[in-house]
Amino acid sequence: MTYHNALSIVNTAFIMECSAMAIFFLALPLPPNKGLNNYRLSLRFLAGAYLLLAILNIFVLAFDLSPDNFISMEILTMSSLQATLFAITLIILLKPQFNTKSYLIKQIAPVLSLLILYFLVSNRWGDPEIASFDELRQSAFHPAIFVRELFLLFYIFQLVYLTRLFYRQEQLFEKKIDNYFADNLRLHLPGVRYCYYAALSIGIGSGMSCFLFSNQWELTFTIIYTIFYLGFGIYYIQYPRTFIFIEPAICVQENNRDEFEKTNKRINWLQLKKQILEDKYYLGDGVNIQDMAQYLKIGRTTLSTFINNNEGMNFNLWINNLRVEEAKSLLLAYPHYSLAQIAELVGYSEASNFSRQFKQITAETPSVWRQKHSV
Repeated sequence: MTYHNALSIVNTAFIMECSAMAIFFLALPLPPNKGLNNYRLSLRFLAGAYLLLAILNIFVLAFDLSPDNFISMEILTMSSLQATLFAITLIILLKPQFNTKSYLIKQIAPVLSLLILYFLVSNRWGDPEIASFDELRQSAFHPAIFVRELFLLFYIFQLVYLTRLFYRQEQLFEKKIDNYFADNLRLHLPGVRYCYYAALSIGIGSGMSCFLFSNQWELTFTIIYTIFYLGFGIYYIQYPRTFIFIEPAICVQENNRDEFEKTNKRINWLQLKKQILEDKYYLGDGVNIQDMAQYLKIGRTTLSTFINNNEGMNFNLWINNLRVEEAKSLLLAYPHYSLAQIAELVGYSEASNFSRQFKQITAETPSVWRQKHSV
């Protein structure tokens, strides 16, 4: 099989894949949950992007287009738009409030501005073909080439900016999860992080395509991003099940700042803490800060502020510290109990999670700790 035949088959598969995924995004049935409205909008945006990719690849096959021009505007434009697409759609999973038209326009505006500038300049002074670094160096200050170089610098800046934005939103997301759930083992969404790293790698590869024109590179990279787009789409459509569970943690409306000040005048944290410890509410399976706040008849923000200010830790860490202290007593009082039984008694649904939390807090596994402290 020749290189051109292999590339044609891969591109055809990519076109069919993108078309099918776009249709599925638009037809995906979702629960009637208001919190999923932003996700629905992101699916439409994603469907449009996949359809656009399919159409562009149809043109590539129909007109036998191949990138053989250094710092190609076509490559840069698609790379920049796709970098924005994947970064924002993944950030939306961590912070749905980013899914607004104004924010998307703000991200795309620089790309459109550079394209308009490029068309104006190339129509006035032309746009020479550049096939080597020597030619690029000689024509570096040609108006059209200068705009292309400027676009490349913007693209590099864009990758750095989007990566920093994603990292910051991931940290804020994890903080919200830790301040809401006692059991958060699978709620930090590591898949979103892996998807972003994969998308970033694709973005870097797209940038490299501005300088690499070998048959092997084009075929290999086409196969890689074909697999990536399929995996990304499959992961993205699985998110609603998780979102419905974590929605209260990441989409809660911020309470009025006066709530804590007013409540603090009436309720003492020591009283609340005494009630929690006496009733051992922290041992409940799946306990979260919203349920505990309702149990104590105070606001969620108030309870979170009390814990952070007085205990010096977030809700998740505080609950797990209380559970581990309870587990220590049970490990010594019931030496014949298995770790799975102890884990269940202190509120963990999985013994592995119990052991992990215990070791994080005590620096020892439950079994080692029990051996050391048994009489």
